[in-house]
Amino acid sequence: MNTFKNLLSLLALATVLLAFSSCNNDDDNGDNNNNTQSYFAVANRGSNTITYHNTNDLSALGTTSLPDGTQPTYVAYSSEKDKIYTGGLENGMLYEINAETYQVERSISVGLGAFHLWLNDTKDQLWVNNINSTVKTTTVVDLNSFTVIETINLPTTLGLSTDAVQHDVVIAPSGGHAYVTILDGPDTSYVVHYNTTTFSIVSTAQIGGDAHVGFFGDRLYALSQNAGEIKEFSFINLGLELDSFLFNGVHGITASNTNLFVADLPNGRLGVIDNQNNIISTIDTNLSTTHNLVVNDEGTKLFVSYSGGSQTKVQLYDIDNSTLTLNTTADSGTNPFGVTFIKR
Repeated sequence: MNTFKNLLSLLALATVLLAFSSCNNDDDNGDNNNNTQSYFAVANRGSNTITYHNTNDLSALGTTSLPDGTQPTYVAYSSEKDKIYTGGLENGMLYEINAETYQVERSISVGLGAFHLWLNDTKDQLWVNNINSTVKTTTVVDLNSFTVIETINLPTTLGLSTDAVQHDVVIAPSGGHAYVTILDGPDTSYVVHYNTTTFSIVSTAQIGGDAHVGFFGDRLYALSQNAGEIKEFSFINLGLELDSFLFNGVHGITASNTNLFVADLPNGRLGVIDNQNNIISTIDTNLSTTHNLVVNDEGTKLFVSYSGGSQTKVQLYDIDNSTLTLNTTADSGTNPFGVTFIKR
């Protein structure tokens, strides 16, 4: 009898411990999977901070404070390293940030005017464009050694004017291809396709002014804000233009598995585009300068920054199929700029 009672006591204790463990493993940010965490990060250019926000309601999770005058503009996350990276527009530094503590761990110089950046864990590279008028380079950083392995100057074969400067950058999901936009006046931009091993130019394409790039699956999209046009290219050869369509003021770009999302910067709109390049919905936001945006892994949340010298707002939208519904408006810092989604 005593043995039986002891067995029942042990079973009861195990049940309590299991329940306690389950409660302790609940994720603060709304994920249902144990041992995972997800949140949005935004670089606040005017505040010299990176702020981190809950994916469900944008509540504040923490802040990384950078040296005065840094002006962080864009932010990226390496799931392989579990590190966050941002560049300083004014001081030319690249910062590596612990994704759990939000503390800066290392920094290196990449070039004055560090601006748009992108990383790829398959290739273990981070590319950053330096837009300072005396620099005008693209710097490639090896994420394993955290050192600069290549500095790429403006191409000499495109007949660029003295005003030309590198701007946006993206790396193909496979890691073998990188694409840099070069702005050359209000009406002309180039997309330059690089091999990420040799750093040689593979192909180029000319599009309208103020160009940005992004991927939707394995398809490369180039956007011209000034021309109000989106072009789809073969990511293997920019000489193959696959499609083009109009979207006024198009600037920011992100994608889920099923939809492309774009921002009309001057007119405060958001657009949803399907995989056949049909614009299936647009909404007018209640804020101007709809700048950068990112979608979560599940394709259920869209995070948007609204930039400007005195602006402080970011917004969260719920995604239901192709319909966007405003969830929350929050403050992040002064002049919120680049954004990213982090799942760790």
